[in-house]
Amino acid sequence: MFVVGTAGHIDHGKSSLVKALSGIDPDRLPEEKLRGLTIDLGFAWFNLPSGEPVGVVDVPGHERFIKNMVAGVGGIDAVILVIAADDGWMPQTAEHLDILSLLDIKTGIVVLTKTDLVDSDYLQLQKEDISEWLKGTFLENAPIISFSAKDNSGKGELLSSLQEILSLGERRASFGSPRLYIDRSFVIKGMGTVVTGTLIEGEIKIGQELEICPIKQKIRVRGLQTHKKSIETAVSGSRVAVNLTGAGKDDAHRGTALVLPGHFEPSDVLGVKIRMLPNVKHPLKNSSEALVLLGTAVVHARLKLFKRKMLTMNDEDFAVLHLDKKVCCRIGDRFIIRRLSPAITVAGGIVLDWDFGSIKKGKTKQLEILKIRHRLSLESVVKSELLKDKNLNRARIKVNSCFSSGQIDDYLSKAKDIVKAGGALVYKDHLDKYLKPAKKILEDDHQLRPWANGLLVGELSKKLKLRASEVEEVVSYLLSSGLIVQDSGFLRLKDHIPHLKPEQKVLAAKLITILSASPLASPLKNKIIADDPAYEVVIDFLVDKGDIIELKNGVLMTQRDFQSIINEVIAFIKSETRVTASQVKDHLKTSRKYAIPLLEKLDAMDITIRDGDYRTLGNDL
Repeated sequence: MFVVGTAGHIDHGKSSLVKALSGIDPDRLPEEKLRGLTIDLGFAWFNLPSGEPVGVVDVPGHERFIKNMVAGVGGIDAVILVIAADDGWMPQTAEHLDILSLLDIKTGIVVLTKTDLVDSDYLQLQKEDISEWLKGTFLENAPIISFSAKDNSGKGELLSSLQEILSLGERRASFGSPRLYIDRSFVIKGMGTVVTGTLIEGEIKIGQELEICPIKQKIRVRGLQTHKKSIETAVSGSRVAVNLTGAGKDDAHRGTALVLPGHFEPSDVLGVKIRMLPNVKHPLKNSSEALVLLGTAVVHARLKLFKRKMLTMNDEDFAVLHLDKKVCCRIGDRFIIRRLSPAITVAGGIVLDWDFGSIKKGKTKQLEILKIRHRLSLESVVKSELLKDKNLNRARIKVNSCFSSGQIDDYLSKAKDIVKAGGALVYKDHLDKYLKPAKKILEDDHQLRPWANGLLVGELSKKLKLRASEVEEVVSYLLSSGLIVQDSGFLRLKDHIPHLKPEQKVLAAKLITILSASPLASPLKNKIIADDPAYEVVIDFLVDKGDIIELKNGVLMTQRDFQSIINEVIAFIKSETRVTASQVKDHLKTSRKYAIPLLEKLDAMDITIRDGDYRTLGNDL
């Protein structure tokens, strides 16, 4: 499916040519038929010799309707530049060609119309003159075909030429989501709101949920038509009429777009590169206001240049466009700039950054970002995003992107200098600088406190002087390195095994002896530490290791004694069916100071079940 657009001076026969090709009069408005000129976009369709359908956007030629012209040609695959043989090259022809070039239209043909009004010698002179005008443009080698609407002479050659250039042209890129800029919106009785536009990318299906960008109004596709035929799926490159539910025609007006929810974010501050047209007499000054034509939207903008005070003919510069309302665009989209007075086309450009207003950096860094992005490779886009934010959300790269999700995921999976850490993308070099210091900090801690499990995340972050926003990413990367592990919330070197110093091992053996001497009458933790503070570290180490069990109120038991007492309590309850705390105390020949913490521990372990004053065995015993 292809879409071609007409371009050329007023009254040079564009609409007559379209009618000859399609049998359809593209002048749809009464005012157009009355005045004999195209004011708004007209649409028609025909088949190539191969049978493949082609949609036609017939655009107005009058300079007052340039914004309608731009709205029409933005989504075309090729252009038919129409020039009347009796008039020849005109200023409007040159402006249309300039606009086509600025919008990066890459191919087309030239049709010399009204050839029945001139003789063969004059016709040849016109072809030679047109060839001179086309030198250095994308149409320099385009065929120039003679055509007369009077007898349709040249129609066959024209169709054959279109067949050839469209078959050789670049196929539309697929980004995995649809985008249709709305150029008309109206209401049909019994159907509701209908919008039309060229589906410049992706597919739209009946029943699909879309949203109107930039207002983010959710809609559902009720019906689809292409060339007045109902279809189930509209494909990229087709002229489409969409019957939608969920919004009125005032919501879905010209300048808005139908897109997939979550794939586009509207913006009113764009980072761009601007190219001035040759032979422009009126410069664009820094901070001047202008009209920006993007897709089917026409918005006022204030221009902020980076390196120049003004742009004159053939100048280029990076700039920021501050728009008076939000637009829907992708990175890589082309746009046109027209002066407010005099109302002429002076420049065009390419969107490099759709959310430039979010960059909270100086002018030098902003310019660096745009220079990197200018290559519009996936690598350059990711690199510039990481210049904005060292911790980049992976999903952000996919919004308003000129790359598919698959391309992005594939690139990131193979990129050796970028790592995923804590859910964000971070330069490996940025994280590597923390690896050596973190290792040294942990080595020092392990040497100073060999018995400890390591450092808590907050403790290590403080020593590394990390910002709160960096902690998750850095810690995630440290763990992914394999040199550092996390255990029970503590970070330690992989090869570090917590252990006691020799003098502490002596205390540990002594403590085990003290506790085992009288398991249910041993000194409490506080008493042991009060007698010798060095015991605190030893006790905590043995508790973490599981060699000692700590009950409430500081009751300590060795693991072996604890297990023996558990077995004794289980046997006692089995013999009695149910018991009270006093009965257990008396049976174990201990006091409540030890019996109650013991029973509460058994309750927590589901070994016993408390019911009022009584305890029974757990269901699994």
